[in-house]
Amino acid sequence: MGLVPSAEQKEEFGRAVGAHIYEAMLQSGALPDVGIERHLLDGVGLRPGAATRDRLMELRKHVDGRGPAYLKELMAKMAAFTEEPRVTGLLTLLVSMAIEMAYASSRRPSGQGAGPEERLAELRDLTEEYLKRQRMHLEDERRLREDTERLEGQVSYLLTQIKNGMLTEGHANSRTLKHWVNGAAFHVQMLIHLACLGQQSEGPARVAITSYQEDLREVLPAYRRYKASTIRVSKRSEAHLAEDGPELSLAGYSVRDTELGASADVPLPEDTPLACEHLDTAFCTEAYLDHLFSHYPHITGMEAYFSNTLNILPALIPQPAHSQSPALNA
Repeated sequence: MGLVPSAEQKEEFGRAVGAHIYEAMLQSGALPDVGIERHLLDGVGLRPGAATRDRLMELRKHVDGRGPAYLKELMAKMAAFTEEPRVTGLLTLLVSMAIEMAYASSRRPSGQGAGPEERLAELRDLTEEYLKRQRMHLEDERRLREDTERLEGQVSYLLTQIKNGMLTEGHANSRTLKHWVNGAAFHVQMLIHLACLGQQSEGPARVAITSYQEDLREVLPAYRRYKASTIRVSKRSEAHLAEDGPELSLAGYSVRDTELGASADVPLPEDTPLACEHLDTAFCTEAYLDHLFSHYPHITGMEAYFSNTLNILPALIPQPAHSQSPALNA
């Protein structure tokens, strides 16, 4: 009957409709916020002096506009560290992480059980505790190193728990993914910072990076399965006059992300074969997810972050015979 699309038509239509849905959801602000924070992406943890002070000012504005009162107190605590190159970069990362953890807790749905939410809150609390101990032992590099080593182990364990919760307990939602991947990036920065403090090798940081790359290969498929359960696609029809009177034809799709509570209307791609108009909406959902996971910077940037950090790792950690300061030009 001419209503069965060829494999080539299906493939071409899948690419077109996936891109159409993605662009419409992007314009509607309906894409999930799962990316690594810019404060971690731009390597601020290894930048001394003015770059750190500039980032602190940005963070202060961010907190003043959005954050709860105790986060403003955290920012005030940072003032004492802006001239201390051993700790300023890491503390900036810690505050950025604390902000994200706090917002995750403040947005927690009522009645939601323990598990990943409690683990995220614990990660936030460890962050604040570390800020306090950095103030206490600012002049004692040995204690700074000991505190970093202790917190690093606890952060690592929490991240393993959160990852396993996503893989085995069905917790692979957008919020949990965002905080896990930011936590993983944060953990890598901690290991780099610790190596610089102790003039140790790059080995622990390298192993952690490759481990998180392997974890991503498991976590992202779990997240995709979760997102597939939250996307609702329905067909939109429009009436037009024909020889036999009014008739309906496919005009496009309505797409809703139930996790985000956001939606968009999507026009039918140009030159869509009639046979493709009869494809079910599940096909459109998969086409959208294909495009999302291969083109959305929040998602593609995860693997890129770890790959890029791995590539430049030798330059980030000075060897014992070299300078005592990590070299990374702004």
